Amino acid sequence: MPARATVVAGLLFGLFSSACDAGRSTPAAPTLPTGDATNEGSNDDVGADDGLGPTPVDANGHLQVLNGQLSNEAGDPVQLKGVSSMWLNWESQAYAENATALRWMRNNWKLSVIRAAMGVEPAGAYLDQPDVAKAQVYAVVDHAIEAGVYVLVDFHAHKAFEHQDDAVAFFSEVAAKYSGSPNVIYETYNEPVGIGWADLKKYHEAVVAAIREQDADAPIVLGTPNYSQNVDLAAADPVAGTNLLYTLHYYACTHKASLRQKGDVALGLGAALFVTEWGATAADGGLDGVVCQDEAQAWDDWLNGHKLSWTAWKLDGCEPDASCLLMPGAPVDGGWTDDYLHGHGRFVRGRMQE
Repeated sequence: MPARATVVAGLLFGLFSSACDAGRSTPAAPTLPTGDATNEGSNDDVGADDGLGPTPVDANGHLQVLNGQLSNEAGDPVQLKGVSSMWLNWESQAYAENATALRWMRNNWKLSVIRAAMGVEPAGAYLDQPDVAKAQVYAVVDHAIEAGVYVLVDFHAHKAFEHQDDAVAFFSEVAAKYSGSPNVIYETYNEPVGIGWADLKKYHEAVVAAIREQDADAPIVLGTPNYSQNVDLAAADPVAGTNLLYTLHYYACTHKASLRQKGDVALGLGAALFVTEWGATAADGGLDGVVCQDEAQAWDDWLNGHKLSWTAWKLDGCEPDASCLLMPGAPVDGGWTDDYLHGHGRFVRGRMQE
């Protein structure tokens, strides 16, 4: 669990039953970690300095969607790999907003994208303290631009359709601020709950229109029904427009081949996918401490086979939940050797460094 009061954790796990740290079902007989060091990446540390070579944005420029594939400015397929912040309103420390940590992950973990998960509905989040929430997001985005990596601006909500006007206002402001930046990718709705695709599509159409009034070309990632799992339904009736992708979320102890099959259906229908959140854990964020590395590797093989981009949940220091990448008290500015990594942290690092 993140380092916050138990009562607040109860709100997260009780009110927001999502893959973002709340279970939808209990995993059956999870596979224990293999402990294979070749799968866990390297501790080699080259620091956080600039100038070690082209940054991800230097190498790829403005992103676009071509023939159902996220592609770079030259039209070549691109696979971004990175991490998601914790709900920014619930971070134990400001890991995601630290510029040195971001450059360190770029240099050492080969990170090419970071996700700014702006909590919307809980106390202390966007609807409650909009100026604080936006300042956190802007810090992540500005540091990503400085570091030459991509950044997902995530409206991290489960009932965003109830706050469509707020979403339109937020994305209108962000898109006006960063219009034309090759770094910025918009994620309009983290994990929709309690809404079918027909109505969810109307929400996306409104938010996409607001973004496009300010930024005609930036990629936009759209949440899909049932905690961003039913990508097949979205692909069968897509939102009109260019440079649009759909979100698929998975947690390897809970979600297995049947969810990959939904992804295959969506890809077969021509949809572009972006896995903006995943864990090698159960869907509750791994409260049992188990990492299902074999199944997580099956997912990674699938992602690589389709060249799908991803951000892993979550850049925070907490326990026991195995989806925390860092141990409690890990330095805020990077330098995270094995001693600081927690849960699926080594596995995630290894997948980025491949």
